[in-house]
Parts: sequence; structure tokens; C-alpha cells
Amino acid sequence: MYRIFLDTNVALDLVANREPFIEDSKPFLSLVADGEAQLFISEVSLGLLIYMSFDRYKLLDAKEKLIQFIGFCGVVSGGKEAFLNSMDSDFKDKEDGLQYFTAIINKMDFFVTRDKKDFKYADGDVPVLSSKEFFAS
Repeated sequence: MYRIFLDTNVALDLVANREPFIEDSKPFLSLVADGEAQLFISEVSLGLLIYMSFDRYKLLDAKEKLIQFIGFCGVVSGGKEAFLNSMDSDFKDKEDGLQYFTAIINKMDFFVTRDKKDFKYADGDVPVLSSKEFFAS
């Protein structure tokens, strides 16, 4: 069973049903339903998902969508180790580094994001793929 870490942008696509990205991300839910994969997000992503759902997108059913989504995902933390690794990395966006090192610490098989260009300093311990790339392989 694959352990797939979703970057915040992919998780938000699923929660907020963001077009046109939702079509690329929906198949992850099928993988979970079919028992082929486990999805994970970072604890850091939770705050952003709440903020974006309630305050930015003002989703009418934000609470229900968030609770439904989190039913499909595990929530993991990288703690101090992920933080320090990110601070010591070449990642321009340290939050991206925090996400990536959280995936490494939690032994993910894949890291899925829409912003692959931001992960050029990923060291290859966890492959960084877009949703399209994941399902093309």
C-alpha cells in the first residue's frame, strides 16, 4: 500500500473542489477507497486548510468538507527535526522544505504537489510528482 503525502495545494484542491485541478486530484480518493493507498497531510497544512476554507474561499459547507476530507487522510508532524532540516536546506520557500522533510521523516513513498518547481532542492529520498505524473506512471 502506497503512502502518499499531499502538499497543501493538492489537499486544498480536494477540499475546495478547485477547478481545473480537482480532476487531477480526485483519483487519490479512489485509491484510498480501494485500499491501494493511504493519504497523508502535514499538521502544518491543517491550519492553512481551515483558513482557506472558511476565510479565503468562504465555502458554505467548509466544516463538513474539512471533516470529510480528513476522514481520507492521516495527519503527520515532522516536529523539530523537519523544521531544522528545512532551515538548513537550500529550499527557497522554507515552508515547502518543512512539508518535504515531514514526508521524509514519516517515510512516505511519494510527495504530490502542483508546484514541482518549488521542490528542485528535494534530495530524492521521496519522489516529488504532480498528480498527473503520479497517475501516468
